[in-house]
Amino acid sequence: MVSLISYFTKNEALSAKEGLEVYEFTGNAEEFVKECVDKFRKAYVSDEKINKILSSSKTSTRNDIIGRRLPTEIRNKAGDFGEILSFYLWTETWATDANILPMKWRWKEHPDMPSHLVDVILLKRVDPDNASTEDKMYTVESKVWTTRVSGDHSSLTQALEGAVTDDVERAAKAIPYLVLQYERDEEYDLSEQVKRFGDPVGVSYQKKHCAIAIVESEQIDLHLGNFDRSLHKVHKHIPVYYLPVSGLRQIYLDLYNEIPNS
Repeated sequence: MVSLISYFTKNEALSAKEGLEVYEFTGNAEEFVKECVDKFRKAYVSDEKINKILSSSKTSTRNDIIGRRLPTEIRNKAGDFGEILSFYLWTETWATDANILPMKWRWKEHPDMPSHLVDVILLKRVDPDNASTEDKMYTVESKVWTTRVSGDHSSLTQALEGAVTDDVERAAKAIPYLVLQYERDEEYDLSEQVKRFGDPVGVSYQKKHCAIAIVESEQIDLHLGNFDRSLHKVHKHIPVYYLPVSGLRQIYLDLYNEIPNS
């Protein structure tokens, strides 16, 4: 399977000029969708869960099981697309050392509700039995925008604001939520591993909070022009990623049409 970042090319000049991590979509849209289908399906439901339901249900089909877990409203498809794409970009590229990878979309109470708290959270435990200062938490705040920009809107600003909230409070609130969900899934080892991140005082751990804006490429200059540079200056420790994609809306609509067939 191909890493999803291979469909993007870093714009070194624009990145240096703007102080951002700018990756432009340069791959083939149809191939990208095909590469995403199985990855996104697994974010919503595992093979094991599908097989378990099929073995005990007289009426459910694989297509049904997958389909009823997917958002139906376009804005929710966009939101989930940004979060799940970010999950894979970070696990495959910028957070490859993370070894606890919560797929929070499996825990949504309703397909058209957002997942709780942080958009993406990834954790690294160096030693499962002992807390280490080399343990690490990654969070990602994702924003997707395809419509015409009006007023002073910038998805870059919105993503950074969300990442600041993650840094200040939301990431800490996510830990007991993860513990509870892993307990409900009877993943008791993972619940124990996650508990360590609820006690940063005893042994500190590393934190890296990130922001990402995924936008229609035709709007690239408008989001940049409206970006809150003063906020970015205050929070230099939070990297901001910018992914302009041509035909973004059609890409995620095509993707969600294909996921039930995976």
